[in-house]
Amino acid sequence: MVENALSVLVPPCSLAAASATGEVGWSVHIAFASPSAGLRKAHGQPVFGWAGSGRRLEILDAADGVLVLAGRYREGCAESVIEVDTRCRQTRVLLPPGDVPSRRWPDWIGRMFFGTRLLADGWHLVHASAVSIETDDGPQAVLFLAGPRGGKSTLAHRACVELSAKLLSDDLVLLQSGPDGGVAVGWPTRVSVPLELLDAPLREKASGQARLDSTLGGRWRRRLVLSPPEYAAMFHADRAGPTRLGAIVVVDPTAGSHRQAMAVDRDVSHDRIGTALTRAAHIPAQRLMMLDLLGIAGPSARPWAARDAGANLATGFRDGGVAMVALRVPDMSLLPSLPVWNALAVHVPWVAKGAS
Repeated sequence: MVENALSVLVPPCSLAAASATGEVGWSVHIAFASPSAGLRKAHGQPVFGWAGSGRRLEILDAADGVLVLAGRYREGCAESVIEVDTRCRQTRVLLPPGDVPSRRWPDWIGRMFFGTRLLADGWHLVHASAVSIETDDGPQAVLFLAGPRGGKSTLAHRACVELSAKLLSDDLVLLQSGPDGGVAVGWPTRVSVPLELLDAPLREKASGQARLDSTLGGRWRRRLVLSPPEYAAMFHADRAGPTRLGAIVVVDPTAGSHRQAMAVDRDVSHDRIGTALTRAAHIPAQRLMMLDLLGIAGPSARPWAARDAGANLATGFRDGGVAMVALRVPDMSLLPSLPVWNALAVHVPWVAKGAS
């Protein structure tokens, strides 16, 4: 179970040596228990649910610094018991034997701990994808910003397969600007791979994996949904921890003729980057999931938020030498096969290093 949790949390979080000294901020204790152990239900207790995932938490008791909850990780799962003791700074998780999805509670609690504190410390969460590419100056992250069905997942996956890039995240990225430009951290969440990017053998191999089919703008979206460890194993793609931000690519689906060529704009205005970052940061549901309002992984921390966060980040990144470009794509259906890296390399040469 510890390995399950670490497979999700590392490398976004670092793993301390067993001999490391110092005071522990919070601890999580895991054990198996029968489904009825610790359950003391009373009628009318508050229940918190997450639409779409089936995850729910019901408060059983709250007194003297101890919070007791019954939780189902997914619809149809057996109930787990979660006890939070603020006096001892620990969370105790009693998992039902044999219920595999419930074993995800420990890494979920770990994500609550780090997410709450990173947001409170001034990091900004954005809806984007990011990869890490080795350069002569060390690893640098490329951040892909786009709207819905804008190609974020396609570009991140292509970079991992075609450039041997390491995946930071396919969905959520934490950003912070500084004197050296900025740092990107991939938030551990699911990875969605468009099915059109898979060849026949991989499609056959993925036939038993979770699929997510939806429509957007009247067009079908067919994706293979994997956990970060599953993605790494299936595509032999390494994952990266915190990485210095080297480039931001804003994907611009132009409304021109399909015969027009893909193009890259180097002189992207500061305001345009700021607007794109602000739009990408407008994800209230994801922020709420990271704020741990119930205090399951310690006292809830109030996140720091700036009204002009997008503009401030853009200024910090520009002053730190982060390359900012726009990728204009007339026909998004061609994005899986367009020579994207050659086009980007005109302005950001290290992006295409190692391209096949």
